[in-house]
Amino acid sequence: MTSPAKKKSSRPTVHHTMQDECVWSRAGVIKPIKCMNAFNCLGCSFDKKVRGDFKASQKLSGPTSMDHAPARLRLLVKDLKCRHMLSGRVSYKLCAHGYNCVKCPYDQMIEDIGTLPQPAPPALERVAGFELAQNYYYHQGHAWARVEYGGLVRVGIDDFALRLFGPQDSIELPGLGASVEQNRPHAMLRRDGNEAEASSPVGGKVVAINPKIERRADLANGAPYSDGWLMVIQPTNLRKNLKNLFFGTESLSWIDDEANRLSRMVSEDTGYAMAAAGGEAVRDIYGSLPGLDWNNLAKTFLR
Repeated sequence: MTSPAKKKSSRPTVHHTMQDECVWSRAGVIKPIKCMNAFNCLGCSFDKKVRGDFKASQKLSGPTSMDHAPARLRLLVKDLKCRHMLSGRVSYKLCAHGYNCVKCPYDQMIEDIGTLPQPAPPALERVAGFELAQNYYYHQGHAWARVEYGGLVRVGIDDFALRLFGPQDSIELPGLGASVEQNRPHAMLRRDGNEAEASSPVGGKVVAINPKIERRADLANGAPYSDGWLMVIQPTNLRKNLKNLFFGTESLSWIDDEANRLSRMVSEDTGYAMAAAGGEAVRDIYGSLPGLDWNNLAKTFLR
């Protein structure tokens, strides 16, 4: 492919959000700017500054003092709109905790909902017989990352790797609370006595795992970008990690290069030419072509 790579933005592309404006812009407190932290307000330095100003305003005594407070602080005190309302996550909710979200049970409920499975399939693009989900980030080891509301990252294995290695007997995942690192193993694929380690696209703490995959690993092959997700990670350095991943047209060019590399390997190792049936690669390349070396495939593509 000759499509130019899309320049990476320092602002994460968040999957299925109603709007991308900073909550304080929506409140009219500051001029319009885009959210730079995937609506993870609790981990945002700018949000801390605004909330600090709000706390300072609460120390002002009496209506006369408040009348002389900065206009943006008077607006905060007057409205007290919940940050989830400002972000578009919920239609209406007023803050009852003075923007102390850490101690707010409603905020915790919204964050917990964000870790639940979202099986709705994304829009797909097909490149060289393999499918890619739009607005997903891709690791060179064929793991995907989907940035979600609150800065959480849902991860899985892409269609290329799942077609290459075929249905698995099991996929071993880390436990809840485990720490993972970008470019380090986070899942173990097992099939017919073979093992292959898949690298994590981001670093952080595992806050949810997919119970369906633990019971039936082959489900990932049928829906790699929706029901086949592996885990949800609370990242430790999201924006830095995303700069190391493929996105947009860059991911399309990358998967095309990977398909060409695989085609050459298949030809050299088996003597066969890999062909897509009706524009779609076969579901189980390893199982369909005797002569392919499992360990060599893992070393080459799951790095």
